[in-house]
Amino acid sequence: MEIEVVPIEAGPYSMEFATEEVLAGPCILDAVRKAENDGVDGVVLDCCVDPVLRAARETVRIPVMAPLHSGLHVASMLGYRTAVLSMRNGQQTIEEHIRAYGFEHKVCSIQVVDCPPADLIESQEYCLDVIRREIELAMSAHRAEAILFACTAMSGYVDGLRKQYDIPIIEPMACAINMAASLVTLGLSHSKQCYETLPARKSAPGSIDIP
Repeated sequence: MEIEVVPIEAGPYSMEFATEEVLAGPCILDAVRKAENDGVDGVVLDCCVDPVLRAARETVRIPVMAPLHSGLHVASMLGYRTAVLSMRNGQQTIEEHIRAYGFEHKVCSIQVVDCPPADLIESQEYCLDVIRREIELAMSAHRAEAILFACTAMSGYVDGLRKQYDIPIIEPMACAINMAASLVTLGLSHSKQCYETLPARKSAPGSIDIP
């Protein structure tokens, strides 16, 4: 399997709010469209806000996967009670996605990791203590049976934490990548009855033409 990391042409500094998702959306869709035109077999969106996932699937026919969506599916196979570790900013978006994806009954708690995403990379010792505290609270207070990280910037903490806790700790980006690869192997992609391709439309003054 060959994986290529492709930055979008432009976008906000971080992806935590709906406003940032909207601002990044056109560049994400351009990158997804280009990937399909270049012969790429599948696309994974690198953010647990799952930015413009539905629009991306409407845009192309190759599999498009997103970390939170994929991670919730994996977590649901490993335990009945999943605790989601989310950043403070973007927590509402994560909660909305959990409901929209139909996993509200599987998520026993949403634990807030009160660190900016940049600190997860730059201040790892401090952030590790915060993450440990939230994992232990999820297990003791909410009887969590699986832990799902809801920020791809937490990926560097997974291996060490798995050695400390007798509970699945799920890294969502790995879930999305492997699910995309599995769909390619199976010859499957998202249903166009669900994610319909936009019909051709006439242009009008001031309208945005969709490629």
